[in-house]
Amino acid sequence: MIGVWLIGAVFAGGILMYGLTLRSPSWFHREMPSTSEQRRVAQSLENRIITEAYRFRGGLIAGADGIRRTGEDWHLRVTQEEATAWLRVKLPEWLANLDPPARVPTGLGDLQSHFSSGRAWAAGRMDERVYTLSTSVRVDESGVWLVGVRAGIGSLSLPESWGGLGLAGAWAREEAAESSWRIASGHEPLIAGATVRLEDGRRVRVLGARIVPGAVEIECRTEAP
Repeated sequence: MIGVWLIGAVFAGGILMYGLTLRSPSWFHREMPSTSEQRRVAQSLENRIITEAYRFRGGLIAGADGIRRTGEDWHLRVTQEEATAWLRVKLPEWLANLDPPARVPTGLGDLQSHFSSGRAWAAGRMDERVYTLSTSVRVDESGVWLVGVRAGIGSLSLPESWGGLGLAGAWAREEAAESSWRIASGHEPLIAGATVRLEDGRRVRVLGARIVPGAVEIECRTEAP
């Protein structure tokens, strides 16, 4: 009887998990703005990031750690609507410029982002199913890291340590650069050293990142060459 109950529980659990894969996340929308509007929003986001990164923020200030910074710390806020627009029209271009180049998996469309309390989601639709990837963010001296990564299909999501990324399918790994896969699995930082070097020699250091409902807020500091 115990064996029968166990078999029944496993069978019922399998049916439930299968049902979850057919159910799209509540925040995933099939109706989105036009491609031209998405491109306008994505380009506006890139322009704003570049403007803020290169903005002159004042003279040199010697920090307690000995690092010279220019002006006071500053913040950047990116909404999920802006992130969705960037995923749709700019991500393919960004992947193509990687070394080695990568691409969005063939047949994956309707890319969208979603920000909730402490967690960011990205999703896309393929063959009428929605594939998802979610993560939290940790910032330290070694870099900006994706932590607690989960992946899944529909409303079913599993941690990376439980093989969640495997739900994305072999097609995702075959078409992604190995470095992108290692970043998604938390084995490499998204931004090494938590700094981005500007063309004029200055560096923008990411001090922290906070994911709030509908947006991600990033605290930055511009350091002297």
